[in-house]
Amino acid sequence: MAKQDPQIDRFSSVIRLSPLLVALILAVLWIAGAPSPIPDLRFSAPVVARPGATIGLRAWQLAEDDAGYTVVASPPVVVELRNAAGMPLAKTELRESLVQGREGQLSIPGGLNGTLSLLATAQIDGQEVTVTRTLYVRESIDSRLPSGRTVTAFQAYELGPIRVSNSRRAIELLDPRVEEGACVPELRCMLSVWVGRQDIRVRLRSLAAVRLDPRAVRPSNGFARFPVVVSGSEGRIVVEALDAKGSLLAAREVRLPLVPGGIVAQASAKGDHRIRVDWQKIGELRAVLVDVFQGRRWVQALSLSPDDPYLAAPGPGVWRLQIRADLFSDNTAGVSTFVVADPAGPDRAHAAATAVLADADQRGLDPLALAILDGALPEASVDDAIAALFAVPSFDVVAIGSGMSSRLGVDQALELEQERRRWQAAAVIFLIGLIVAAVLFRVELLAHARARQLLDALGDGDSPPRSTPSWGRGLWAFVLLVFVLMAVLALSKRWF
Repeated sequence: MAKQDPQIDRFSSVIRLSPLLVALILAVLWIAGAPSPIPDLRFSAPVVARPGATIGLRAWQLAEDDAGYTVVASPPVVVELRNAAGMPLAKTELRESLVQGREGQLSIPGGLNGTLSLLATAQIDGQEVTVTRTLYVRESIDSRLPSGRTVTAFQAYELGPIRVSNSRRAIELLDPRVEEGACVPELRCMLSVWVGRQDIRVRLRSLAAVRLDPRAVRPSNGFARFPVVVSGSEGRIVVEALDAKGSLLAAREVRLPLVPGGIVAQASAKGDHRIRVDWQKIGELRAVLVDVFQGRRWVQALSLSPDDPYLAAPGPGVWRLQIRADLFSDNTAGVSTFVVADPAGPDRAHAAATAVLADADQRGLDPLALAILDGALPEASVDDAIAALFAVPSFDVVAIGSGMSSRLGVDQALELEQERRRWQAAAVIFLIGLIVAAVLFRVELLAHARARQLLDALGDGDSPPRSTPSWGRGLWAFVLLVFVLMAVLALSKRWF
């Protein structure tokens, strides 16, 4: 009997193990494609800042509990300010919030000017997780954070024209404003009506879903204030001006700004350099997140509890507070603005009017702000004037956003790495297929040759006609086709 070809013997083990090798390669590829458990650390910070100022910071982790529900965790987080070379310039450790996550502020050193980076680092389950954000530091830079609320057309502030009922007496001013910026259904809000120096009385009449006191009120220092409660998804009232005898002089229809499910908040300065924040919300009164802004620049992040609703006065200037129930409710935040007097600058009313007119290109000129700058308001009405001044701007909220994730870019990098693995696996499977097919093709050629030798030995001496081998019908071709299909399967993104 003829001996087996030594080359075939050399590759016989490869042929027998080739299906197992392909299965092992596909299994490793499938396991490598499983998503890695990278913690989702979120970091929220401003994009711009001024040297010598502070910036607000928040960080939290999105995780899953045993039941598969998303929960917010609060791992310790350290934030560093670094320059372009990676050298640390400032550092702070965020404190745990009374509500969710971590919070705090970072002081930007003076004299900086350029593009820096904020690096938030946390140790989660023994793994160091980082999030990096770019921070542009300039002396004259302004924040471009978007502002506004998502409400329906029936929940936005709408002021109708003044309809005069008595032509013998002109009513030139009847300006109603919601001091909190917006009302929340079933919660009390204050409506301030500015009438100037006119000797009139003011009365409210409900047109749609507003509970109020229908009695007329005599203005004090130019303002008439009314507590109102909206009990539906739309609130409409009529503001009426009356003379001393109760006769109607003029009326103006108002659609009240409305934020369903929101928070109603008011901030007031105390004499001990503290700011008291009062808030209302539907349900149990709990701790809230408070973000402090100067203009649109986010300068501080903290949380307050109902038992201790005070924060330290940040310094002279106009300050805006946004009060949220959680990290994800920017749209329903309560807004309140307060003014800390500057001993070396203008009084509180003039500072507030100047701040309001600074946004005149977006909101238009406010007649109340112009009247304050012209000195047309009595000194006793400063608090009422400031509350009315910021009523319209307080409807909008400055969107902080959901924070930058530590997983940003990770999924794309993992997909690129897995794509490289898929091509490598396909190449290895195809190479194994070529080797096995080559060995089988060699076996086929040897079988043909030995068959001819056997026929020659058994024949009568005449040479049989030379047959042409069938190149496309051999076992080697079928096996190669199977390996090609396995290689194509390895390239499938659906399975691997």
